[in-house]
Amino acid sequence: MFALGLACAADHPELDAGDEAYSAENYEKAAALYRKDAELGVISAQVNLAVMTMDGIGVPQDFQQAAKWFLKAAEQGNAEAQYNIGVLYQEGKGLAKNPVEAAKWFHIANAFTSVENIEKTMTPEQIAESRKLAAEWMENYKKSKSK
Repeated sequence: MFALGLACAADHPELDAGDEAYSAENYEKAAALYRKDAELGVISAQVNLAVMTMDGIGVPQDFQQAAKWFLKAAEQGNAEAQYNIGVLYQEGKGLAKNPVEAAKWFHIANAFTSVENIEKTMTPEQIAESRKLAAEWMENYKKSKSK
């Protein structure tokens, strides 16, 4: 159910070393390189580190840490991270199970099939709340980008 795969690193030269380490199956080194750039705010590094942490590749599996890194990337507009945050909320892995938050992030990520599936399990009030939260998030995000 998770979107697996590492983000493209074309926007940050240092990530190439992480990608090379990952491709060479030197996962501990790749995770260390991704962490360095993730801490600097590089979105693709945050996503890559989150995927590795979620799957326990090169680092211990830790859904809370994966959620932390996905959330950082999601808040910067990364759709893969937004989708994965929705899944973590839906499944209650690393975050408290919360269908409203899951649906919100699915809306933001334009993951329409996931929205439809989770809304089948929600009350009309929960659906309205998730849509309101998603609209507010997107409006705030647009405002922050126009500054």
